[in-house]
Amino acid sequence: MSTRMSIPAQEARVVRVFDVMETGETPLSDEDVLAALGASGDLRTAEIELFDLSDLQDMALSEYLAEGHGIADPELDGMRGQIDGLEGRVLILPSRAFGGEAMTLEPGGALRLVGRFAEETTPVSFGTLPSGGAQGSAGDGSSTGRQQPGMRRAALVLLGLLIGAAVLVAVLAGLA
Repeated sequence: MSTRMSIPAQEARVVRVFDVMETGETPLSDEDVLAALGASGDLRTAEIELFDLSDLQDMALSEYLAEGHGIADPELDGMRGQIDGLEGRVLILPSRAFGGEAMTLEPGGALRLVGRFAEETTPVSFGTLPSGGAQGSAGDGSSTGRQQPGMRRAALVLLGLLIGAAVLVAVLAGLA
């Protein structure tokens, strides 16, 4: 039995962790594991992580999620035992894999959703602007006497061309 998950368009900063349920001696191919997600659209596979937990060596999966994906401790606290008790392979599916598209997932028997976690975000704060930064107005058509950097470059190029033409005229006049 599969669980149907609706992923909204523009979902951001969410990480889903799946346990790869492999039975038998032969592990599933990576393609079979990805197909087991039952995605209704094209996933950005470069954003998906599928790895054996032994690759983490001494690092617990909860620690990897905290450090590698920015999952806050309060998000992980109630799940640490279950997350760190996993064995074998896991699939980590961040929101970036959906490319901003709405999508439906119907994970098959090879995958079991372990948890859905929100990435921690740092609030944006802006410092105070210097006092002269807010003077004047933009787009009112008035000139403050200052040239834009692009106009300054164009004026220098034009001046250089005029000087070059004057030198050329002087050289040609001297030859005549």
